Amino acid sequence: MVEISTVAVGILLSLEFGYFLKVLVHGVSAKLFLSKIHPLKSSGIYGICTTRDIDFMLNHINNGRYVRAMDFGRLDHCIRSGIFKSVANSSATLLVAATTIRYRKPVYLFVPYRLQSQIVYWDDKNMYYRQDFITLHDNFVRATAYVKLAVLGSQPENLLLAVTRENIVLPEAPDDLLSWIEYNKQSSQNLKKSL
Repeated sequence: MVEISTVAVGILLSLEFGYFLKVLVHGVSAKLFLSKIHPLKSSGIYGICTTRDIDFMLNHINNGRYVRAMDFGRLDHCIRSGIFKSVANSSATLLVAATTIRYRKPVYLFVPYRLQSQIVYWDDKNMYYRQDFITLHDNFVRATAYVKLAVLGSQPENLLLAVTRENIVLPEAPDDLLSWIEYNKQSSQNLKKSL
């Protein structure tokens, strides 16, 4: 019996238990306690920079932790807007295909922030989120990111229509997003040429 519990503890420790616990907490709170939102409206979650988030300078969020927090922001948005339900009903899959992030100022240790997540554009195969980290004490955007979600097994517009049951108008893409989309296309072409 001791051997089984030792193996179980070893597996839990190797699986980054805190991440999955946080997914569960954000998922349950989005489903049960927070209000539903329109899929094109922004949603916000709150966080604080803890000692688990800091980098080797020991005073601000590690760059990788921003990207990880963005997972929780999209999880919240997809559950509250009904996109996950639409994905499940259509047997589609959402995969992060690309991310770009701009760090403007650090989020320092023990500073609370809000992470805003919103779908800002889509095409035939992808949805594009904008996600902003905003510190509460000064309402300053500390980091801003775009995330390209590839929609496999469906089209983004079909997923959104299933959620809203109304005509959805494609928002005009911001210029910086269009530049990034073009960069991704060029990068893909360059990689295909090198094969």
